[in-house]
Amino acid sequence: MRTKERIKRLGQTQAAEILETIARYRLASGPPLELTPQLRAQLASTFGLLGASLPTVSEGELAQQALMVLSEDPATAVAISTMVDQPIRVAQKLDLGATIALTTAVLVVLQTHYKFERHTNGTWTLKLEKKPTSELLLKTLVQKLLGYSK
Repeated sequence: MRTKERIKRLGQTQAAEILETIARYRLASGPPLELTPQLRAQLASTFGLLGASLPTVSEGELAQQALMVLSEDPATAVAISTMVDQPIRVAQKLDLGATIALTTAVLVVLQTHYKFERHTNGTWTLKLEKKPTSELLLKTLVQKLLGYSK
């Protein structure tokens, strides 16, 4: 079964745990972002979602969409498949501090394609660094992020 099909079948808790594990690993290289009103507005503008009706989504739906975006990278798809096959047990988790907020984990995923630059006046610029295989997957992720955090 393909990785994306397996992600769709994940339970909400397992999807969130896998996403958190990947985000924790990637956050080791820098401070976490927070979804501020300014960053929210910039994401909506960048993805053509200003004034759009945003769906209300669950934590699991948002985590699954983030995993779908991550699975575009073959190495990350293998890691996701491994975690699906061998669910993370609480006793096996590394204690790297507090749980990462789901919105922070999704922002980490977005940084795999975009560079986030914060200006001194508090505004943000998003610069495309790595074109995604599927722009629709990425736009859907942003839609769900903005809908989740309404």
